[in-house]
Amino acid sequence: MIYLYTDQSPETIREALSNIEGLNEAVKVLPVSEVDEEQNHLVVTDLMTASIPWDSSEPPILFERVPFSVNDLIAILLAKLMYEAEALDFCSNETLKYTISCRLQMRDLNHRVVSPSSGDSNYFESHNYAVLTHYAGHLYNGIATDRQYEIALEDAPGGDYAAFTAKNLTTYLMDSGQTAGAEQLLRDHLDKVSSKIAYNYLKLDLINVLMASRLLPYNKEQAEEIKSLISEALPYFEAKKAHWAVATLFMHASEIANYEKSYAESLSYVTKVIDIYDEQGFPEFLASAYLRKGTLLYTWAQDGNPQFYQAAIDTYQKGLQTFTREDAPAIHAEIHHNLAVIYAEMPADEKKKSMWSAFSATSFKESLDFFQKATFPFEYAMVANNYANALLKYPPAKIGDNVEKAIFYYLEALEVRTADQYPVERAHTILNYLEACWQVNNVNKNMEHARYKDMLAKAKEIKSLTDDQQLLNDAQSHLDQIAALGLAIMTE
Repeated sequence: MIYLYTDQSPETIREALSNIEGLNEAVKVLPVSEVDEEQNHLVVTDLMTASIPWDSSEPPILFERVPFSVNDLIAILLAKLMYEAEALDFCSNETLKYTISCRLQMRDLNHRVVSPSSGDSNYFESHNYAVLTHYAGHLYNGIATDRQYEIALEDAPGGDYAAFTAKNLTTYLMDSGQTAGAEQLLRDHLDKVSSKIAYNYLKLDLINVLMASRLLPYNKEQAEEIKSLISEALPYFEAKKAHWAVATLFMHASEIANYEKSYAESLSYVTKVIDIYDEQGFPEFLASAYLRKGTLLYTWAQDGNPQFYQAAIDTYQKGLQTFTREDAPAIHAEIHHNLAVIYAEMPADEKKKSMWSAFSATSFKESLDFFQKATFPFEYAMVANNYANALLKYPPAKIGDNVEKAIFYYLEALEVRTADQYPVERAHTILNYLEACWQVNNVNKNMEHARYKDMLAKAKEIKSLTDDQQLLNDAQSHLDQIAALGLAIMTE
């Protein structure tokens, strides 16, 4: 629903809207004295002013104020209802035409971004051009996107407009991995906004940035700040019935509670998230909620509560019913990866251990069928490394050698986890690989010598990959053992 606040005759406005089928039903006409800044609205006096789309219900393209005319009013309303192509047929104002064209281009960024036509510095054109260059990526023909956002910020007419441009620049900075800059930008603008809606949406963005950059490793002081921000923002979004924002805040609260090992509290939050996504019909977000709940229950089980292993499995299995291999192959593969790890760790007697190991191997293979090395190298390496870890926990295989198979998958992971791209992940995988090498049976002296040289080189390599003292200590422990092995080989 679009709220239209006007000092014009309501009957005249409604009569104009009746020329377009369904438009009257989508627009509520009210006196200008009743303007509610919290609503998606349009103020129509001698000039027409559209609200800032803080809630992301529309593209982040801003309408500049334009003189009132019936046709241009219809054009704005059609554009706000996502009928931009039809809106251009009614539009007579050149400034408005450019704005609607920008909205239209947001739907199809497969061509170069057209520069603003105005020769003078104009905030609205600068902001919209920055947004288009941001989302068009390498296709734009202009200066750097972050500089274009900065130009818009310099021209911004007021706190809320500047804050909205800063909000979009924050998204660009996060996409570019510049989390510290994004955080500082939001903090700089949070106290400069004049409306409640701007303040709370900036606060929501700040929470998202802090969650993305601050909790690993866990820091109690930082967690307390995020929890405080969540408790301040939650009542606002609950009152607005902004379901996706409420779900996001509960998801963050769940993650922090999980870090603090408050597992029951974390579970209550993520259950609320699942209920919201299920009721509101957000299947793409429901996947992340199921994964969050499954991971929580698995963490709870690992922390001395083995009764939750089965609950974690049940949660992931429920996720598989929704996210099938045909409809959502990536999510399906990710769930199978998580299931495979849990199956490998399930506490059980010897007879059941073989059954769980079989389930684990099947789920690993299902995951690897999708996350292949050529198409998903990062995911492939992660699954291959974890499959190798699991193979070392399985009961002895009747056919083949689990340790040799584990070594194969460790080497597969190391092909992807290069020193340049993934040094820390490579260090962890090398340590896993070395553990497996101590367990393998070498079929002849040549293989023993080759494996000794390989183990020595890889153990030494860890020192160039990380400064983590625990990893370096583990590497040194292997080097000491390898040195003893070398002496034994030389004396034979």
